[in-house]
Amino acid sequence: MLPPVTDSIADSIGSTPMVRLTPQNKVSMLAKLEFTNPTGSGKDRLAKYILDEHERKTAFESRDKQTKRTLIIPTSGNLGISLATLAAQRNYRIIAILPERTSNDRIALLKALGVEILRSPNEVRPEAPESAYSVATKLAEQLKDAVVMDETKLRDLTAYHQLAEEILQQTKTAVDFVFVGVESGATLTGIAQYLKEKIPGVKVIGVEPTESILSSEHAHARSDWKVEDMGNNFVPTSLDLGMVDAWIKVSDKEAYSVARRLIKEQGILCGPSSGAVVAAAARHAHQMSSDHSTHTFQSVVILNDACRNYTSTLLSDDWLFENDLADDLITHELEYLSQNRYRAASVEDLQLPAAVTIPPKTSVSHAMDLMLEREYSQLPVISSINRKLVGYVSLASLQDKLERGHIQLSDTVESCMFSFKKAAGVTLNKYEVITPDTSLADLAKFFEKNSFAVITDQNRKWCLGVATKYDLISFLHRRQFL
Repeated sequence: MLPPVTDSIADSIGSTPMVRLTPQNKVSMLAKLEFTNPTGSGKDRLAKYILDEHERKTAFESRDKQTKRTLIIPTSGNLGISLATLAAQRNYRIIAILPERTSNDRIALLKALGVEILRSPNEVRPEAPESAYSVATKLAEQLKDAVVMDETKLRDLTAYHQLAEEILQQTKTAVDFVFVGVESGATLTGIAQYLKEKIPGVKVIGVEPTESILSSEHAHARSDWKVEDMGNNFVPTSLDLGMVDAWIKVSDKEAYSVARRLIKEQGILCGPSSGAVVAAAARHAHQMSSDHSTHTFQSVVILNDACRNYTSTLLSDDWLFENDLADDLITHELEYLSQNRYRAASVEDLQLPAAVTIPPKTSVSHAMDLMLEREYSQLPVISSINRKLVGYVSLASLQDKLERGHIQLSDTVESCMFSFKKAAGVTLNKYEVITPDTSLADLAKFFEKNSFAVITDQNRKWCLGVATKYDLISFLHRRQFL
């Protein structure tokens, strides 16, 4: 049955799917996909609850007021995104105070939501004047009708009881372990409170970064871990340590590598904190392999973040390598795809046919006939004076301009080509030199943003050929490098 049409995005929160992951030893592993909530985070549940409770207690109808009320949110990002999304139709002003580790993707999303952003140091203690919590308190004192939404001080965690009830129903109460990434502890505490009443034997496992001190308040925290929405350098009020049956620490490299593996191998589009939780559950399952009982255990992992908020970090191969966050397996896979499968081959090894070119004065009609006859998508345009590459025409572009009436068949391609000439000192289309000596690895990188490459000499004096991604794939197929 299709979900009903709703009046608000808030009505789409919850009832998230559960997916069976690859079993680990004697453990059946189920993933609760909390990142399928509207904003890509399980924090949607908490945001909806605390916003509704706030308005109920204050009897405040912001849409009927001329003056906006301000919500100040110390957050690692997700709660700010959730609250800003749900408050979009309620006439609130949102100020989010985020640590420096917060990804640029989430910063951009918060800005698009109209959120005002302040940054706080990663390593600062909560009582320090520059901490997110201290700054939030000062702002609330200065701004009229301002309220701090601080999840670390929450005691009412009813928001997560529905999540726990969904877990019970989806597993038919057959759950032995639940793994939860911990930052404020609100999610873990809320789930544990509910589940332990219904299933007394269930074990709730907290997952945190290696440098976090949640599992040991006296440990030394570096506070410079990369994984967002996990870990802390103090124990928040919202975390009930008595509800945690065990802790597992996970390194940044484990978290990011497992997240990438989940994306590639199982099509689960999760973020790094989800990778950390699955890494912890897998390690726990392997530790249980020494148990000689025949009982098969069932674990539930809470996947709290979506990869779409980490395009510049988790999804960037270059960023993973720069920050040493790819494990040996991921490194081998990425290096093979980007470098090793080309075996040091260059563009010359593609054995491209000689380039078919046209001068700028060629008619649009002739250019199109030539491309249709040869089954080309593009033609390089070569200067009639010095034979130097000056631009190119594409069949799709010419057809579109003809249909719109912007050009005629009798016009010359000079008037409608993509030009590499400079106008007033500015290159109209940035040109990247591709020569026969260019490595195929570099050519593949070029094709990530371009549909074809014009092969020239180093000085761009002679046009030697045209290459497409199809030529690259054909080469790999011939050499059986795919």
